[in-house]
Amino acid sequence: MMELRRLKYMSVLAEELHFGKAAERLGIAQPALTQQIQALERELGVELFQRTKRSVKLTVAGRVTLNEAVRTLQQAEKTALVARQARRGELGHIEIGFVGSAIFSGVLSKAISRFREDNPLVEFRLNEIGIVQQLDDVSSGRLDLGILRLPVKSLPSDVAIMSLYREPIILAIPRGHHLARQKAVTLDALKSEPFVAVQIQEGSGFNAQVAQICAAGGLSPQITQRAGQFTALAGLVAGGLGVAFVPDSLRHLQIADVIYRPLAKVNQQSDLAMVYRKSERAPAVIAFVDQLKRSVKVPLR
Repeated sequence: MMELRRLKYMSVLAEELHFGKAAERLGIAQPALTQQIQALERELGVELFQRTKRSVKLTVAGRVTLNEAVRTLQQAEKTALVARQARRGELGHIEIGFVGSAIFSGVLSKAISRFREDNPLVEFRLNEIGIVQQLDDVSSGRLDLGILRLPVKSLPSDVAIMSLYREPIILAIPRGHHLARQKAVTLDALKSEPFVAVQIQEGSGFNAQVAQICAAGGLSPQITQRAGQFTALAGLVAGGLGVAFVPDSLRHLQIADVIYRPLAKVNQQSDLAMVYRKSERAPAVIAFVDQLKRSVKVPLR
């Protein structure tokens, strides 16, 4: 296999057309350069340079070979650069799963924006996926990390979890509803109200936490409608089909005819968390996870 080193020697000699100057520029002895050029000529089976006591010139075959040699060296340099960038986490792609409610907090979008400022060549692929599937996909390697709502029913042994963002659980109410006149709404005031809710993920996520709150407050919500996403749920509330427990960041989704009110005497908050493999080796993924860790400001409960 042809050595890149010999092609480099050839290109420098073609620029200098002087063995002494080329050897000095390459940092090797002149006899060593002569031997390497001769070895390259034997390997290719052509004479690359015409030598006399006074001059060195490229042959016709040498000029043609030089063009290919330069291209080969440039590609090798590009390959080395790509490898270094990948090693530093500046190149690659990151596959992320997220629950729909993660969008409203801005945590994910801000993290990606900050990361891409320093790593513009890293490609992000985002997929809206349920909590249980996220955990399976991160563990199996189909996802690099996931953004989900706590709690989780069970965590794979090879997956780590970390809270990123904590926010109050509030109530979405149709505009004109009598509860909209209150500054804060008690659980007792909700006992006769129809509710709309997002689809259940058994034992996991926002609904599981809401169920805990309701059980502690003696409330059994009368759920009349369910929606696949919080955006659709807000639309059902706007249509007067019921009230809904929602994360506080849903306020950023400004929908006409929806009013938001805090829950009285409810101190539990909803955690948005990151899940990732404990044994992650991809530099780009490691760098992004580290950035998320550094940006977290979630107080311990």
